[in-house]
Amino acid sequence: MSKPSVRLSPYLLSVTLAAAALAAASARAQSSVDQYGGVARGVAPATGYFQVKQIGDRWVFVTPEGNGMWMTGVYAVIHPQWVDDFGTDTLARVVAKYGGGSNWRDNWRINAARRLKNWGFNTLAEYHHWAMRPGPLPDPNPEKIPYIHIMKPAYYSLSNSSGLGTGPVKDLLVGTDPRYFSYRGSQSPDFFDPNFESYADGLMRGDEGLKYGNIGNPWMLGIAMDDTDNLFGFGPGPDLPAPRLHPHLGWIVLVTNFQQTSSPWVSSYDDPKVYSKYALRDFLAARYGTVSALNDAWQSSYTTFDSNGGWGSGSGLLDENGGNPWVGTWSDEMAAATPALRADLDDFLYLHAKRYFTVVTGKMRQYAPQHLVFGPASLNSWSGLTRKQILRAAGESVDVLQASLGNQLAFDLTALYAGNKPIVTWDTFIANPDSALWRYPNPEDMKTETRLAVTQQARSGLYAGKVDFLFNAKTTTGVHPVAGIKFWSWTDHWWEKANFGLVTLSDNAYDGQEAVAGPGTDEWGWPTGAEEQNYGDFVSGVKAANSRISQALPGALTPPPPDPSAPPCTACRHYTGSLTTAGTFHDYPDGGSYSFSGVDGEHHAWLRGPAGSTFNVYLFRRQGSFWRAVASGRGSAVDVGYVGGAGDYKWRVYTFSTGGTYDFWMTQP
Repeated sequence: MSKPSVRLSPYLLSVTLAAAALAAASARAQSSVDQYGGVARGVAPATGYFQVKQIGDRWVFVTPEGNGMWMTGVYAVIHPQWVDDFGTDTLARVVAKYGGGSNWRDNWRINAARRLKNWGFNTLAEYHHWAMRPGPLPDPNPEKIPYIHIMKPAYYSLSNSSGLGTGPVKDLLVGTDPRYFSYRGSQSPDFFDPNFESYADGLMRGDEGLKYGNIGNPWMLGIAMDDTDNLFGFGPGPDLPAPRLHPHLGWIVLVTNFQQTSSPWVSSYDDPKVYSKYALRDFLAARYGTVSALNDAWQSSYTTFDSNGGWGSGSGLLDENGGNPWVGTWSDEMAAATPALRADLDDFLYLHAKRYFTVVTGKMRQYAPQHLVFGPASLNSWSGLTRKQILRAAGESVDVLQASLGNQLAFDLTALYAGNKPIVTWDTFIANPDSALWRYPNPEDMKTETRLAVTQQARSGLYAGKVDFLFNAKTTTGVHPVAGIKFWSWTDHWWEKANFGLVTLSDNAYDGQEAVAGPGTDEWGWPTGAEEQNYGDFVSGVKAANSRISQALPGALTPPPPDPSAPPCTACRHYTGSLTTAGTFHDYPDGGSYSFSGVDGEHHAWLRGPAGSTFNVYLFRRQGSFWRAVASGRGSAVDVGYVGGAGDYKWRVYTFSTGGTYDFWMTQP
């Protein structure tokens, strides 16, 4: 039968500033279609849990009700406890603000969730207070907003915290020789240690943040596997400039001790074996076969793949501690090493990262199959680029890649290395001079990044610019992979002396009205003000940026109009013809003959003629000595399909009234 031709109007992303400045409640009323924050109706079947899906050329989250959502999340929605420049306890001030009684935390969490949604945020990112969580939980938050849990096996496995695994996991950094690598400020676990897999298993079964109704809770958007603060080596490599660079983990494994007897986390190990170093040994032995072949490639002088004399003093591969000249140094990316050594360590780095992602994602999917698997928060730190081998392993394993995207090149390379995978980014913006931390300069280590401002209004401009960039960013294949942004963080940070927050440490919003010296109340009646100075408006610009995205997303998921000049099919036969006299016809294929189909399947034809023309298209099938029409269509644009068995078939194009020149395409099984 003939199918009507539908032409869809493209949706324009640009929204006027007047519309963007609508009150947040009004914007939500226009755009929200479900309780979970979905704004694009019916993009996928409802499953009762969050999904990610590529709709056309754009990756989005799909809410439990089947509606599209672009994530706008906030990290660390908590009530911190410090003694700050006021000389008083920040938590005590928050308790007093919310009534000071036994229900103060209920008042705080309800108001925090209300404010987040009012400002256009739809997700509690990692490190939120568990009291913020809604759903079928003990003491759920009545003001509902989706949330992400974080596991952190890389950190907790080092001490076998809570006894969830079979034993503690060793740290590769602890085992390095300080003469050749001295940094000890983070952790790099031994992923090949069987205790690591055991701990990941135990953590999924015993984590307090996953028990008591969290697994299976439709409001739990997903689970983040780790924090890159505890995955040293997963941070920025040398491909992009960054304030801090991480060493090549293949090199770290090569030079760390193959035995570890103790660490800052445990006084002694029952099993001193460093499994990752043995995994590297096995990888090289399989690749080269003999140690002499390895020596030829590396220009080295090892006597065995094993130990021969002890780590740091022997001549075996396991004895390598970084002192041999052929391994080069970590700080110059092994510039003195042979290309073969660098290639081998690159290949092992992929295997090392793949081991981590395979173990952790496997356990997450085993015990929480309903929920999305988020990668560590967050790769590409310090506006740099995580090494491509790690990005590849992550892209092959997780449901959602978490990666900071500091600029266009970081975006392009991340999408290239990780593959077609939805990305959620991490970002923060700081304006210490116009905040409750006005005594302290903007952080020095962010001077090279586009995150520093002087005023709250300028700070909101940085946020809005980044959101617009992320929403519009497109890969070379035409895909929009960024599915959301997560903002660090709910409050300012006293220890780091950084204006990270949407609110001050006194719980006043940076909206030009709450974070001021004079007293006031917010729209729900809670007290505001009593700051040292009047601070500017960050929140209004954030709210407008979030509103633009929520209003733009439904249109951005509308398929583009079809290209009228594009062929309707691939691998099909194409003919052109002209019928100008009523009652005339052409047969296909090949003008009057027929085609034999020896198998069952679909026969399909398309015709395009001039506007206002009328063609009749028939599919005939031979039955004995007769030809019978089994499918037909009529119009200036015709699309006809028929599924039939083996036999003789032919197409006929008629004109009984207005004809002209036409294009005809056909396929057969």
